[in-house]
Amino acid sequence: MLPTGYARKALAMILVLALFRLWLAFGLELGNDESYYWMYSRQLKPNYFDHPPMVALLIRLCTFNGWLQSPGALRLGAVLSAAGAAWLLFQAVRTLHSARAGFYASVLYQASFYAGVTAGVYIMPDSPQMLFWTGALWMLARILRNERDWNNWLLFAVLAGASIMSKVHGAFLCSGLALFVLFHRRSWLRLPQLYVAAALVLLIASPILAWNIRNDFITYRFHSRRVAVDHFNLRFSYALKEAIGQLVFNNPVNVVLVIGALLHWKALPSESRSRLPLFNWIALPHAGFLLFVALFRDTTLPHWSGPAYVTLLPLAAARLAEGPRRRFLPRAVVGAATTYVLTLFAWMAVVQHYPGTYGSKDPKTLGTGDISLDLYGWQEASVAFNRLYEQELRAGRISTGTPIVASYWWGAHVEYYFCRPNAIPFRAVGPVRDIREYYWRPESSGPLPAAAFCILASDEHYELPLEGFSQKKIAYRITVTRSGKPAHTFVVWKLFR
Repeated sequence: MLPTGYARKALAMILVLALFRLWLAFGLELGNDESYYWMYSRQLKPNYFDHPPMVALLIRLCTFNGWLQSPGALRLGAVLSAAGAAWLLFQAVRTLHSARAGFYASVLYQASFYAGVTAGVYIMPDSPQMLFWTGALWMLARILRNERDWNNWLLFAVLAGASIMSKVHGAFLCSGLALFVLFHRRSWLRLPQLYVAAALVLLIASPILAWNIRNDFITYRFHSRRVAVDHFNLRFSYALKEAIGQLVFNNPVNVVLVIGALLHWKALPSESRSRLPLFNWIALPHAGFLLFVALFRDTTLPHWSGPAYVTLLPLAAARLAEGPRRRFLPRAVVGAATTYVLTLFAWMAVVQHYPGTYGSKDPKTLGTGDISLDLYGWQEASVAFNRLYEQELRAGRISTGTPIVASYWWGAHVEYYFCRPNAIPFRAVGPVRDIREYYWRPESSGPLPAAAFCILASDEHYELPLEGFSQKKIAYRITVTRSGKPAHTFVVWKLFR
């Protein structure tokens, strides 16, 4: 049966915005983080140093087992996952409240810069996570209607487990459910479905634990350094930075709608007020925990809060749906979508056409402070470097297989653009805290080469991998221009043992 009414409207908006995201995905070069997850996908594992494996599986699936390697192909999974997540959120909110509210929620979801860019354009661990997260929210909505249905509980467990296998933040789904049961549904403690679902979640997420047992719990030690509070010197500037980041990444319009709905909680129908606390218990501790950590440490990242605000969108959508039905979409939803689309058009224009750089103009640090350069000029510099590399080979100044080395995990950006298309070996050199997942790559062990190249962009601040290399010299400088003006320079170093 073909969808009708609000379901058809939701699908139409999902298609339109998915095509918009697809244009962005194919029009922007890969960023540092995305290149790192591309590296994940080259060697599938049950867990990686800093994240579970689902992003690598998604890349493998959408690139036909690595056959396609373009930025757009690598990001295809993110675009498709965002479309699927928007539909699953529609289903969740339709189950909780109404199809009208579900339609509003699906549009607000796609208008979030977190859901519609970080997880919906860029290929990140958040990309598969949000597909499973919203699916789990739908199953929770169904459980609230019929807590004895085994299918809903088992599907929730599978989706929550898959969310954790995408990113450990998925555990907030389970902790939120546990808090809701303790404070609102203690009768559920007598349900065998609850305990079977909990066991299934643990089983699905067990590869993370098994890998960490074999590797001295290195993932947990790494992440604990980012969120553990080891002193109580308040830093309100850090918390303010985190709060502003949450506001911006989740779309200011969406955040205002969520806060307004929380403040007008009693205006919602009693049935909604009895069900939506489950979503609040998932979301509010999540966002609150990050703000608490930010009071003491400047290590939180604003996109970490994204799933929390997505979980609160049903509340905002339900409040909007209680209002008069006068137009296709309420002004607030149109405002959120317009803010999203116009901002991304502007971002694409800056990345592709801004004259030179809005960052540092000093030749030594050209482009520093210009985040758009993470997505611009790498392909052009790669072509130029390959010509220089071939010249070095023909002149006999280097031997075949002379590698490019890097001392940090963001060297994956260099590997993707400079090594992959030119069949040049790559090696990360340094301690595990710096090279991260590269530490487990076979090519990162063994004796160092007699000579190697190292490529450092002028807008980034990484050190040369000098351990094991006694000599260094600048061999070339590759300057990339944008709209006719210098944007950033790639400094090519030669290192010798």
